[in-house]
Amino acid sequence: LIYTCVRKLFILYALYRQELLCILEIMIPPGIAEIYEILLDAYGPQGWWPLYALRGTEGRDDRGYSKKQTKRNKFSLSEKLSPLSRFEIAAGAVLTQNTAWTNVEKSLDRLVWSGLLDPEKIRDSSPEMLAETIRSSGYYNQKVRKLKILASFLMDGDYLKGEQSPRRDDLLGLWGIGKETADSILLYAFDVPLFVVDAYTKRIFKRLGLLTGNEDYDEIALLFADSLNRNTKVYQEYHALIVKHAKEHCRKQALCKGCALRKYCLEAP
Repeated sequence: LIYTCVRKLFILYALYRQELLCILEIMIPPGIAEIYEILLDAYGPQGWWPLYALRGTEGRDDRGYSKKQTKRNKFSLSEKLSPLSRFEIAAGAVLTQNTAWTNVEKSLDRLVWSGLLDPEKIRDSSPEMLAETIRSSGYYNQKVRKLKILASFLMDGDYLKGEQSPRRDDLLGLWGIGKETADSILLYAFDVPLFVVDAYTKRIFKRLGLLTGNEDYDEIALLFADSLNRNTKVYQEYHALIVKHAKEHCRKQALCKGCALRKYCLEAP
């Protein structure tokens, strides 16, 4: 009888402890570094930045995403970028402003097909022809001006060889280049460790209770920099995973079923 009572007490204690741990796990959400691991386990390496001009070549899929990964499956392997690939990343960062990447792909396809995905040709092409070529990306007249200014800047500074990277302040001084665009160019084209903050970052981490929604761009970037090792590849992969998660689950109207972060989300049903 004593044995039976003690055994029941142990079972009740184990159940209580397990329930308590579950409650604590919900009450204490993971930090920024832990969320990176959760998203990486859920989706795997994303192969960013996609290079449309290299789609279907060795190590790239039919949309230009890298298929090369580290042995530990932590992130996509780096590769030495050509000047044209660096420029494609910079041009893509401009084209994707206020539009979906699928629309950018259409513009890149027309740029490749017409032989215009080249900084010198972008700079020297007629605005009307270039505008028609990138029409699918929206705001095309503004983006023509931005591309021409950016192409001239990168060529004049001889940056596309990759021997030196542009200064962030110099990029921000260009017409139409904001912080997200400048940091995307520096992170993906020049391997400068700057965390890219976008609307998806704000939405996801506000729902997780790690942001209030009132922070500005630099405050959020600093929060991520303080929470992660200063690792360019982690910054690249994390940004790509945030975009993936926002498209799969953390939309404006969230799709919570199957979400890897659901149990930590303040807005999940």
